[in-house]
Amino acid sequence: TNPNRVRGRMSSLKHLFSPVQIGGMQLRNRLVMSPMETCYATAEGLPSAQYIAYLEARSRGGVGLITMGASTIDERHREVPSSIHFGTDDVIPVHRELVEAVHAHGARIQPQLVHPGPDGLAPYLSGEPNIGPSVIGSYLTGIPWRELAADELPAILDRYRAAARRVREAGYDGIELHAAHGYMLLGSFLTPWRNRRTDGYRGDRQEGRIRLVVEAVEAIKAEVGADFPVTLRISGFERVPDGRSLQDSQEIAPRLVEAGVDAFHVSGGVIDRLTTQMVTASSFGDAHNVFAAAAIKRVVDVPVMAVGRIHSAALAERIRERGAADLIVMGRPLLADSELAEKARSGRLAEIRPCISCENCIDSMEQMRMRCAVNPFTGRESTLISEPASRARDVIVVGAGPAGLEAARVAARRGHRVTLYERNAFLGGALVAASTVHPENEPLLSHLVSEVERAGVTIRMRQNVSAAALSDAAPDAVVIATGGRLCVPSILGAELEHVMTSGQVWALLADCARELSQDGAAPNGSVAPHELRAAAKRWLPVGERVVVCGGTLAAIELAEFLAENGRRVSVVDSADQIAIEIGAKRRAEHMDRLARLGVVLNTRMQVDRITADAVVVRRESGSPVGIAADSVIVAGAVEPDTSLADEIGDRFEDLHVIGDCTGLGLIRKALEEGARAGCLV
Repeated sequence: TNPNRVRGRMSSLKHLFSPVQIGGMQLRNRLVMSPMETCYATAEGLPSAQYIAYLEARSRGGVGLITMGASTIDERHREVPSSIHFGTDDVIPVHRELVEAVHAHGARIQPQLVHPGPDGLAPYLSGEPNIGPSVIGSYLTGIPWRELAADELPAILDRYRAAARRVREAGYDGIELHAAHGYMLLGSFLTPWRNRRTDGYRGDRQEGRIRLVVEAVEAIKAEVGADFPVTLRISGFERVPDGRSLQDSQEIAPRLVEAGVDAFHVSGGVIDRLTTQMVTASSFGDAHNVFAAAAIKRVVDVPVMAVGRIHSAALAERIRERGAADLIVMGRPLLADSELAEKARSGRLAEIRPCISCENCIDSMEQMRMRCAVNPFTGRESTLISEPASRARDVIVVGAGPAGLEAARVAARRGHRVTLYERNAFLGGALVAASTVHPENEPLLSHLVSEVERAGVTIRMRQNVSAAALSDAAPDAVVIATGGRLCVPSILGAELEHVMTSGQVWALLADCARELSQDGAAPNGSVAPHELRAAAKRWLPVGERVVVCGGTLAAIELAEFLAENGRRVSVVDSADQIAIEIGAKRRAEHMDRLARLGVVLNTRMQVDRITADAVVVRRESGSPVGIAADSVIVAGAVEPDTSLADEIGDRFEDLHVIGDCTGLGLIRKALEEGARAGCLV
């Protein structure tokens, strides 16, 4: 690489990688890791080895400041069963271990201190009632909490003092207080949306709703000293009726600085069960809270942090360059790539693995363990080890979907000689169609392909590999990633001319894209997802009224894609709900998108038959109903296909079968199994 080009790229991020001071804390750059719950702590509320390794990896990766997820001041009141707590002195030693691990790589670290207040699990975990400013139901459980009496608040402030002392004794560099999103104790007092009190802490008067926040800041400063930094996380604009306005945030911010706040972390919105306005979908747009951070910055003389869908270092640099914020907070991008900061600083922007806003990090919390769909190593830093191989081996990977690409990349990076075979004229497998309907997938597809090439993998396209051919090649290890089998249900009338499968739709659209390409088809005949999207604007192989038979995620995304391109779409499926492969948060976002696009959902309905102009459906009881259709797409479902592996049998001692060929699992399963195979060969 030309060193001048590297220096040029580095200088283009000079604003992002300049040092900054927050109170008595010096940071090496302006990148902050957002506080995120992971459920990696122990059942006792202590940092586990898993949690320490996870944070240590982000420090090694070059971030300036790490803010830990919500850490309670009272071990009886936890947001989740494994919430980290600072409620007793005996937690200090293990926290020192965490701090030392992070400091060893140059980052600063601070816990986010909270009292869950109305929004914890205390009734279930300790038998204590939840507490809050007034009697309103918890967003999480729906259970109304107990209203705190004013004379109970000094004892809670004492807990903030004691927790802050433990934080400082453990060696942390500062504290963040959570008063955002109208939830937990401080946030619920701060917003009139939930604070219905009528005393000196009343929510309908500015001095009342900020009072507890001011008292908490002053109590902490009195305990740990004026030089110990305190950052306050707030919602600049709460975006709900009865919520706080941006003007209100501008008015209270200087008063909070007077109380001792050293920096503001400006988020937005309020809490709901699916964190809709906090961990946002792509429909929110990039950097959607920056306007609020800029507004706060205009009225205070302390650093201001911006957060919310800032998913690239280049965007972060632009925000810093125009002075909208002093620091940039990233959450999901640092799950997707722990080395984001160092790669950006050293000019290796193309090597950064992108977040695709799939929301798996939230949906995976339903199993009480956070997982990143695009980074299998997140949360497995100490157990999934990609270390250099003791000797180079010959490895063959069959199938270049995401599972095969990841297996090939990891194995090659470890020093093996890897050959990747793909039967199609393109790399990426099912991720190509997925990138067409969900554009944020395309950067991941490009990244996987470029990383395989950068790792030195030998790629063989349009190669159908047989068991006999593999035996003849005699590799040391084989990875089978040939994908699943699309199974289409048998429906009366499916032979009619206006009926096709989803695969046929994509094939026809790809043919159109090749014809429309100004530069002609790529040398290998492949078509990129953005070219497919462009072709769809010109022509689609379906009529005006389309019925999609099937409610899998792939079918739903295809329905959205067709509706976005002007078709009137109906979906029919026998299940109770759509897209059962994904979690509640992402499913809700698809439901919102379908509603905006006018897609008609017909669940719990069986397809009886297809006619020349309709799809006839029926419920368990009732007469058949016809849904008008100019075109019908029978989506089908992916089923396991281990035929090649079965044919190989026991010919190879080191054989790994991964990805959709063992069952549909979306991008998370594909990359997890690919990474594991790459580490094991």
